[in-house]
Amino acid sequence: MTSWIRFPRSRHSMWACLLVACALLQLSMRGEGAGSSREIKVPYALTWGDSAEKVREMLHAVKAKETGLSEKAPGRFVLEAEGLGVGDPLLKKSLFTFREGALVEVELDYNDPSWDGDKALDFFDRTRRRIDERYGPGTLLVNQIKEHPSGDKVPKDMLYTLMIYRWNQPAVALELNFYSVEEKEKSYRLVSLHYKLP
Repeated sequence: MTSWIRFPRSRHSMWACLLVACALLQLSMRGEGAGSSREIKVPYALTWGDSAEKVREMLHAVKAKETGLSEKAPGRFVLEAEGLGVGDPLLKKSLFTFREGALVEVELDYNDPSWDGDKALDFFDRTRRRIDERYGPGTLLVNQIKEHPSGDKVPKDMLYTLMIYRWNQPAVALELNFYSVEEKEKSYRLVSLHYKLP
């Protein structure tokens, strides 16, 4: 009876074939995983360490408007801008944080005065799912729902909600925040993306 399979004659040849097969399997598995998670990039084609002058040049080039510059802590400045939401009317404000003159964070603030609690949460959840699809599952850092702020001067009927998810990569950390404050008939809701230097 003739065998259709030829085995290598020596043990060394058999091990070599096995190693080649394992290497091919690893390469194919890497190829499958590579498409599932993309690299998080700093918005507006900026890079960490860029100066405020470079950010201002970018704002000027796209006809956006600087609306403020404030020092939040010694050596830490925040430049605020509007008009960067071309094609995205929900993007209300972009904030660029500099430490010792170097860009370390970009925050994108989304809101809509017509949002009620359900619409705002739906926007937050859809945004989280899109980010999960692009960068892999995020980590829930904060989940405070309808909490009462502490303090003697805080109205008794004031409630806030804060949820934060985070995606970490070696060059950029991304956080998605949902913030809501409700008091009687008044309410404020904000969904924001924070790109940070890890």
